[in-house]
Amino acid sequence: MKTHFPATSAFAAIAAFFLAAPGAAADDATDFYKGRTITLVVGFSPGGGADTFARFFQPHFAEHMPGKPSVIVQNMPGAGGLKALNHVYNTPPQDGTRVMLTSPSHTLAYLLDRENIRYDVNEIKWIGTLTQDTQGCAASGKSGIRSITETKDKPLIVGATGPNSTSAQHALLLKNMLGYKLDIVTGYPGTARVRLAMETGEVQAVCAFWASAILGPQAQDVKSGKLVPIIQMGRKPHPAWGDAPVVYDLARDEDERRIMRVVFGTTELSRPFAAPPGTPDVQLAGLRKGFWEAVNSPELKADAERKKLIIDPLNW
Repeated sequence: MKTHFPATSAFAAIAAFFLAAPGAAADDATDFYKGRTITLVVGFSPGGGADTFARFFQPHFAEHMPGKPSVIVQNMPGAGGLKALNHVYNTPPQDGTRVMLTSPSHTLAYLLDRENIRYDVNEIKWIGTLTQDTQGCAASGKSGIRSITETKDKPLIVGATGPNSTSAQHALLLKNMLGYKLDIVTGYPGTARVRLAMETGEVQAVCAFWASAILGPQAQDVKSGKLVPIIQMGRKPHPAWGDAPVVYDLARDEDERRIMRVVFGTTELSRPFAAPPGTPDVQLAGLRKGFWEAVNSPELKADAERKKLIIDPLNW
């Protein structure tokens, strides 16, 4: 049975956090992290979007953390990122030396009470999110599909990671609510493997494709026509997606738009960082401080510009 924090408990926790002596907390975090190593767990395979952002963030996080610990990235693919989240949430260490870059789809999976959910989103210690990105679907140029609306009549094979990932959730909504002819194949360890399957013709599209990818790592693939943006899931059109229709414009009534806001809205918190529930307050404060100083540092912003990554952060 899932439990939720009473409002009074939440307010008390927040009050205690802000009334704590900041200088002492900062000193304690520095003492704890000095000479230690933080493991940043990514629930997807190397080469995909989550892995790209984690490895981009890794050196900046290490530089701005109190005590300047080492930071290493550990890939733990499986079940659309759920394997990693369940593991980090339920196993040691929970002392501030292990954090993870998770997926916004895990909030929806929790709300739907999906199978294999062994975490409570209310208990996760949120650190912040690196960016607020716009997700959508892209088809292989070889598929001949130029817009999702064409799949009303022509089937399209979509590759996805786990059934609880956005790559599957978004395609399922397009199929089941709007009636597009999508055949969804799950089980890929990451979006990089899905794109490889698109090249071989095993699948024809991916629905975990981001504006940051169009502007950065996959810019040439889109420009050449190898990848074709066919729908975007943001609340308003994003120039990176060109003429791809906005999903909300395809809704037939307000009920469908409300459902879309639940399914697609969480993905705007695109790259959330979290710590497991047992993380002590002092270490958590240090993680949040290091995260926020890193994402606002001139060095990170310059690095993001060089690598064509969208950084639009939110704190915890």
